[in-house]
Amino acid sequence: MDRFRKSTLVALLLAIALVFAACGGTDDASDTTSTLAEDSPLASTTTEAATTTEAPTTTEAPTTTVAAFDVQTAVAEYAATIPEGWYSAGDVTKFKEAVEASGGLVVDVRTPDEYAAGHIPGAVSIPLRTLGQNLDKIPTDRPVFIYCKSGWRAGLATSSLGMIGYENLQAYVPGWNGWTDAGEEISTEAVEAEVVGAPDFQPEMVEAVDGFLSTIPEGFLTAGDADTVEQAIEAGAFALDVRSPEEFSEGHIPTAENAPVRTLGVTDVEIPTDTTVIVYCKSGWRASLSVPILHLLQKDTSKGFTGSWLAWTEAGKQVET
Repeated sequence: MDRFRKSTLVALLLAIALVFAACGGTDDASDTTSTLAEDSPLASTTTEAATTTEAPTTTEAPTTTVAAFDVQTAVAEYAATIPEGWYSAGDVTKFKEAVEASGGLVVDVRTPDEYAAGHIPGAVSIPLRTLGQNLDKIPTDRPVFIYCKSGWRAGLATSSLGMIGYENLQAYVPGWNGWTDAGEEISTEAVEAEVVGAPDFQPEMVEAVDGFLSTIPEGFLTAGDADTVEQAIEAGAFALDVRSPEEFSEGHIPTAENAPVRTLGVTDVEIPTDTTVIVYCKSGWRASLSVPILHLLQKDTSKGFTGSWLAWTEAGKQVET
């Protein structure tokens, strides 16, 4: 009986020892297999920020759009700014004085044959139709004096060069006829034009003006005398008076419309393109300046009445007020 009780007591003590051993294992700080709850304040979760490599920002320069050069707009601006005096260098005395005082270049725009037969001493020959190809011989830094036989071609030349950009132009309007009538000295010795370099003008305008000058037909876009002009108007030609409104109101060719030279680029007058346009002024000079302007404005049926209002009235033709 005592042996049995001792065995039972030993067994009980062993069982209790095993229980304590099992419970103590949960407090062992060395246990590294335990995992803390994810939401535990003791949890140490390290999240690396995602590395984002952005491409460098490239700022493109703003695109500058250069407007195309508008020949007709430039022509209109030129017409509006033709100076007082209409480029005239005056009579023979004033012309000679201006040339001598300025050291300017005198340009003869007649044909080579006309030039060879006699010209103003010191003048160089650059025929009208070739002006656009000889701009390197026409300076921009000193006065340029232009003349022809009677003034008509000089007007075409002056206006054409003015549209290109020359601002140093004057014209001896009486021309060769006025020079010889005044008994002035003449020369047959050719003067070689000096090459001064191509001027820096708008290429589109140079091309447009050269296109006009180089294709001027025989007759140099003249409409004839008073009788011829009258017949043309009766047959349907359009008469364009480029004098001032005051001059026009005092008397004009019947059926004529008035558009002063400086307004040609902006006028409300409907200038036709499908019939001959006959341009006139008082003596023919403003008409000669107008014809190149009208052609570059695509009114290329335009011609000039060289005698103009003076020739019309001297011929006793009908007038209208």
